[in-house]
Amino acid sequence: MDFRIGGIIITREKITQNRLSSILQKQLYKMADNENTNEYESLELKWTLPINSTEGMISVLQNIVFLLGYVQKHKCNRDYIDKIIENDLQPVISGLKDEFDFMFACIIIAVCGMTENFCDKETLMELARNVMGQFLNALEVCVKEFYDLEEHCTNKSAYTHSVDTSGFAVGMVIKNYKELCNLLGQEVKSGKSKKLQLEDFKRYFDWEKSGQKFIITDIYDTPLTKEDRRKLGNNSIYVKYIELILLQYLSKQEGYTKTFTKRNWWELLGMVNRKYNKISKKQLENIDYTITSYQINHFYQRCNKKLEQILFSALNNLKNRKLIIWEMQTVVVAINENGKEVYFLADDEDKKKILQVERYVLKNVMGYEKMIQVFCRFRQNEYYQQVNEKLNELYGWDHYFKQIKLIYTPEDVLEAIQQSEIDLQKEILNEKIINVLNENAKEKYDTEIKKWEETCRNLIWGDYKHDTKSGTWKIPDTYLEAQRILTDELINIGHKKNRISLEQFEEEEELNQLFTSFMC
Repeated sequence: MDFRIGGIIITREKITQNRLSSILQKQLYKMADNENTNEYESLELKWTLPINSTEGMISVLQNIVFLLGYVQKHKCNRDYIDKIIENDLQPVISGLKDEFDFMFACIIIAVCGMTENFCDKETLMELARNVMGQFLNALEVCVKEFYDLEEHCTNKSAYTHSVDTSGFAVGMVIKNYKELCNLLGQEVKSGKSKKLQLEDFKRYFDWEKSGQKFIITDIYDTPLTKEDRRKLGNNSIYVKYIELILLQYLSKQEGYTKTFTKRNWWELLGMVNRKYNKISKKQLENIDYTITSYQINHFYQRCNKKLEQILFSALNNLKNRKLIIWEMQTVVVAINENGKEVYFLADDEDKKKILQVERYVLKNVMGYEKMIQVFCRFRQNEYYQQVNEKLNELYGWDHYFKQIKLIYTPEDVLEAIQQSEIDLQKEILNEKIINVLNENAKEKYDTEIKKWEETCRNLIWGDYKHDTKSGTWKIPDTYLEAQRILTDELINIGHKKNRISLEQFEEEEELNQLFTSFMC
């Protein structure tokens, strides 16, 4: 690595032996006259002690300038120079601190590279002061940057590495917030600080609450950024697509109702293909060696959750616009005496029976508190099999499943299609603009960071003159985050309105099964 001071390149080889006396001796040798035979006489240099004080270092600089001019003017030979170093210089400067010693060595290299006339003492002293001033100014900037970076890294390290989720497992139950903090090595907080802390925890893992308990539902290999956290709940553009496709589909149907299972709605709307949840695990595992039973289970768990969010958000948006009514229905399947399946909609009494059995299997058979624990451990098939076996034992039912029924007015649906098409195009355009603005902010940030880094290098090793008119500034570390927030707040036409909130579904009957893989 090479450094630059005052426009002069200082190579690693030059500063390996960075003692002031060694560097000065080499520079004086370049001016040595081998034919000069004058005998050495003490120069009786004037020093201000202590040598490491401000006045002491000024005297060092003055004597260096004097020696450069003296050797050039008197054409001293190498032996003479050696005796000057040994008798007039070394006894005093040996007491210089290493960092000051290095600084003066660099100043000598810079000054000697910028002029060949060392006899003009005033000009040479001014040049040396300028180089030293740049050096000290750069050090001040560098020290500030160093401590800012050290503080940032320390805080980041203390916070990031202390959020240690290695002892967590998906489905794990933690009895309360205090125990959660203890397991993570975090301080127990209250009020707004606690709320912000929990929001940050969401970058590392996700959970579902059961009273005071935390049930771990997901653990991230790499912590999410704040931008990632915002994107988790923003499905606006997908919702618009689903709304339009759904309206177009309904407009072509006869009657005013349509009923499908959730999985069939996904396929009809183009969210999944015909193989989704129908092809066997064995067939999937045979596709590639990387596909295992775990990978398949995790895939369905992840996709089901996301697809449900998008579908139910679209249904609720249409419901809020009074274009549809949607409701969850429970269908019970029984086998008659001829061995054929008989379907009927469960009434309130039937639903009560199903609920009692579901609770019994969840709590007494599997030992869990909430359904999320079943899904996190990929035991949903086992759970529903035991529920169905118990229902068959008690009531002779074979199985049951959920379906979504839509009720709509064809005329209103037709009228709404045109506006939905316009809204979708707006959403697409708006999203493109948001992406462009965020990319532009990233380019601006990267450019300014490069300019600042170059400025710092020039301040320390170059000839950059620091002034307020230069326009050089250190772009804040928070720039990108602030720009994203402002873009979201001021540009995003779907800001906050179309964020997914599962709480909106809690009032709907039977929607405690929202994340259940419905049996088709």
